[in-house]
Amino acid sequence: MPSAVNPSNSPDILVIGSGIVGLWTAYYAARQGASVKLLDKTAIGGGASGGLLGALMPHQPINWSDKKQFQLDGLLSLESEIADIENRTGLGAGYRRCGRLMPIRNAEKRRQSVQWADSAGTVWPQPYRWSVIDDYSSKDWLPETEMPHGANSDTLSARVDPRALVSALAAAVANMPSAELEIGREVAAIGADGTVSLSDGTAMDAGHAILTAGASSFDLLMPFSTAVAGRGVKGQAALLKPARPVDPALPILYDNGTYVVAHDSGLVAVGSTSENDFESAGMTDAKLDEVITKARTLCPALEGAEVTERWAGLRPRATGRDPLVGLVPSAKNLLVATGGFKISFAIAHLMAKAAVALADDREPDFLPDAFAPENRLTPRSA
Repeated sequence: MPSAVNPSNSPDILVIGSGIVGLWTAYYAARQGASVKLLDKTAIGGGASGGLLGALMPHQPINWSDKKQFQLDGLLSLESEIADIENRTGLGAGYRRCGRLMPIRNAEKRRQSVQWADSAGTVWPQPYRWSVIDDYSSKDWLPETEMPHGANSDTLSARVDPRALVSALAAAVANMPSAELEIGREVAAIGADGTVSLSDGTAMDAGHAILTAGASSFDLLMPFSTAVAGRGVKGQAALLKPARPVDPALPILYDNGTYVVAHDSGLVAVGSTSENDFESAGMTDAKLDEVITKARTLCPALEGAEVTERWAGLRPRATGRDPLVGLVPSAKNLLVATGGFKISFAIAHLMAKAAVALADDREPDFLPDAFAPENRLTPRSA
């Protein structure tokens, strides 16, 4: 990549979208010396990356695939990447490898759980473990009544404060002399020749444009594919302040779609819904009330807890569910990195590294072929 001190309307790298993937992308590109311009139409982390949960949980360790290996590599490498950002900025990201508990509610699931524990011993590196337990010491966090057949316990899962990490990454990017962040700049269209047109009439011609705009990415990809690239799936979550302080080192609780995540702030995040049909993407409703009720039942420590914030937003789900990362067919020097549905914070840094490598004509050998747009999008006829 050529370098330039002051990014202009023709930077080496134009990053579209300042969520978690876009911030990592801008950070890695600028660290390589490229001139980088990062655009967002609303606010830094204003989409799904501004959520509340921050759960970083591995896939089940069965039917192993390159996608699961990619996520595992992300979970293993993220800790040091975040530590580097914290050291550079002096800002904390609320990261902790806290582990996870998942109640087992029937005998068949118990049998499956033992198999998962055995498989984890094969595919996970030491010292991380998946085990099946019969009892848990903190009854206020997970009582016996909620784990009639025991619980799955793993030591690999972690959590992060999503907003804190976004803020730290934004600060790291802002501190780089070859990077520039511009908020309130909306991309209206991307041409086949690589020209990026903004809603205010500005045209930008970057060395490479990297589309990291979450659910908004899919509309911008429509000119390049007859197949729908993906859609936004609504999620709702909440922050609760327990009546009595809880230990922030407590493991994530996960039970049939319900998450309970203790954070360093003393607040506990609960979620989440997964809605394909909805009236308003940014409004919470009774579905979140149901999630909060389930979380209180699962975790007695939340009884009487005050709800301090309710959140709703769209999470990007690429068609086929796998993330979409790579060069866009029939578009000049355009890459996309989006669609890490529910696992974006665990793999965003690897998605970003892959996109930056491709922009530099390097092949990221760690990127699964299934993520490549050429294998997912159907180019329109000329």
